[in-house]
Amino acid sequence: MNSLNDFFISRDVVGYLQTFIKQSGLSLPLYEQKLDYLSAKQHMSFAQWWRLLEELEALTPYDALGLEIGRYIKVEHVGVLGYLFRTARNVGEALACFKRFQGLIYAGSLAHTELNPDNSFCLVWNPDYGYSSQCSDELLLSAMVTIVNEIIFPKKLNLSAIHFTQALSDDRAKSCKNYFCCPVYSQQEKLSIAFSVSDLDIPIPHSDITLHGILGKQAEDLLISLPDCDTFIAELTDTIIRCLHEGDADTNTVASRINMSERTLHRRLKSKGKVFRDILQEIRKSMVINYLKDPKLTLSEIALLLGYSEQSSFTRAFSTWYKCSPLQYQKRYLS
Repeated sequence: MNSLNDFFISRDVVGYLQTFIKQSGLSLPLYEQKLDYLSAKQHMSFAQWWRLLEELEALTPYDALGLEIGRYIKVEHVGVLGYLFRTARNVGEALACFKRFQGLIYAGSLAHTELNPDNSFCLVWNPDYGYSSQCSDELLLSAMVTIVNEIIFPKKLNLSAIHFTQALSDDRAKSCKNYFCCPVYSQQEKLSIAFSVSDLDIPIPHSDITLHGILGKQAEDLLISLPDCDTFIAELTDTIIRCLHEGDADTNTVASRINMSERTLHRRLKSKGKVFRDILQEIRKSMVINYLKDPKLTLSEIALLLGYSEQSSFTRAFSTWYKCSPLQYQKRYLS
């Protein structure tokens, strides 16, 4: 049976830590250097993620660090999933999107919903593959509350209970109760967050049905392209990203970096029903939106970062992926 550490978590979480450090005014040069390195990878293991949080806990004075990190997470920090939240019609539809696409952020134990006898609505994570760390669980719930409250402002979720699986110190329990403004229980069988079922009907002011449909299709495509818990595919993905940054991501170069011949690489991929060209294109597709968000990068520079020798080739590929040009995408969705 797989353990939680056999699964992967998106590199987007590195951005959560970088944002927290910046917004908190902290100066942690060695730790930030490590974050810069990890941000170039597509995914990391849960063990790597937990170690990052443990190291940051040792460097900061907070009783419940996960809450503090989650406080700074906004819609734009969670990619297409965040924008699906913002364009949904109400909280219920936004949470349905989270259930469907949470795998874009992390794999392993995924949330399901339950309706309690007291008419409260719960998001619940079963420990199917083991338990996560307390700091990671705090961050998950804190970020969810922060983002939902952002998209329904000036209204707020009416939380009724939080269940953590780990034991909490008195100071940590107090911080959690003050943050969530509801009863907090520790050493429970499952991680969960409960709120009034009537909150599901809270409308979202920025709802956009048309854009929501477009983003939903994009999220489906991203979900299909995610690597599984196969370490070979994960290693290959990280190697392709490094090679793209260095300007040479052809099959021969990538194969040599992972110590195999080009022929062996193709044979390994074929046994998994995958093709190198398709993996390369999916990686480019997943990276390009972050590049387009950076106003300092020109389209020709983005093309080079993605391994295209000519901007025209990049533009054609982008139009195939998103049915519009890079400039049109920037104006419609990123301006």
